[in-house]
Amino acid sequence: MGLGRFGGGVGVVRFLLQRGAEVTLTDLQTREQLAESLSQVDIDQLSQLVLGEHREMDFANADLIVVNPGIAIHENRFTKVALDHNVPITTEMNLFWERCRARRLIVTGTVGKSTTTALIHHLLSTNGVSCRLGGNIGISLLPDVETISPDEWVVLELSSFQLEHLVALKPRAEVAVVTNFAPNHLDWHGGLDSYRTAKQRALSWQLPGDVSVLHESLRDWETHGDRVLFGAECSSGSASVSLQQDRFVINFGGNEQEILFRSLPVSLNSPHQRLNIAASVAAVCSRFPISLSKIQQSLNSFQQLPHRLEEVATVHGVKFLNDSKATTPEATLAALNSIDSPFVLIAGGKSKNVDLSSLCQAISNRAKAVALIGETGPCMAEMISQANRSVELIVVETLPEAFTWAVQRVGSEEAVLFSPACSSGSQFANYAQRGEVFRHLVESHVKNLPF
Repeated sequence: MGLGRFGGGVGVVRFLLQRGAEVTLTDLQTREQLAESLSQVDIDQLSQLVLGEHREMDFANADLIVVNPGIAIHENRFTKVALDHNVPITTEMNLFWERCRARRLIVTGTVGKSTTTALIHHLLSTNGVSCRLGGNIGISLLPDVETISPDEWVVLELSSFQLEHLVALKPRAEVAVVTNFAPNHLDWHGGLDSYRTAKQRALSWQLPGDVSVLHESLRDWETHGDRVLFGAECSSGSASVSLQQDRFVINFGGNEQEILFRSLPVSLNSPHQRLNIAASVAAVCSRFPISLSKIQQSLNSFQQLPHRLEEVATVHGVKFLNDSKATTPEATLAALNSIDSPFVLIAGGKSKNVDLSSLCQAISNRAKAVALIGETGPCMAEMISQANRSVELIVVETLPEAFTWAVQRVGSEEAVLFSPACSSGSQFANYAQRGEVFRHLVESHVKNLPF
């Protein structure tokens, strides 16, 4: 159920077809919208291809339903039909975990999950550890699950949705990392307590002797594994990676070592990226005998993920920053705090029923001008205006309109920052497509500039 415009269901379809299953692929989007994903599937092998709609009979008559993890199965009309007919429902990650023999390291949290997951995988793979990268980061390991040996590691990013669906399996990870916690996806989970419980499951399924890596603000969370903290205020007596003035202090077994911030590559040397590094180094040092000098070398060769405060271009002294992955107020706040120059902000999107007031206060103090789009645009505009009436702002319908307005107000040695603080909503399939639209707007703008 749901192939996805960026191929989220491709791995599942391939896996099922490889094993001779009769697969009905159904998606609410059209063939044209799914062209890229469909090109990765042998559609001639499908029993049925149903696009632009779902049909109740497909859900009532199936032997198994595999859903996108973002679908709340007890709320969705079609999955409720399946439940009424006692048809089992699962996800790609559940199918993978049922078959995976490898050792597991998982990363969850509200922000920083993808970068931390990719960074851990990079630190391990560049230092001789056999490992695979997958999960919510957009890579399905399911088609290759039977080729993954028990001696390998899988490094998985898991969303709260995926963790919720995994409840029946209670899967254990030898190393579990929680990057941070803040309100998010409350529209899906129904409240903050349910969202917190979903995140805590990554820890509750562990056993004594496993490793639980936590941001220091989560020190009160219950763990079964050996606790490792990271952050700015970790106690020196505990296993930790702390950020102190101009350096990381890595403490395991009473042996303190340091990495200076100035040794980091520019792409990783910002406050929020340093926290991602601290989480990654904590996870790696807790379980793997890799020297700090080799970790430093690997940090310098890491390629930053797209759509995460990504510098798309700098032209005539103006920086264009694509932070489309910022789908929470905390992520956008981190972006604001990472920019030293004046900037024009483009923000807004679909509401997730989270409090945006603190973010809007920060925007009112930091942004030169603000263009707002989407469902949250009007309410954000009101909060920003109430906090600081001198901030120039506009509410528009589309990202191209916001971009045109922003470039008319940005000056040399300033920046245009696209950091929505919200999910994509109806205008975009997801944050990645939204980020690509911004990238294309920048490229078109640069192409038409006089030089």
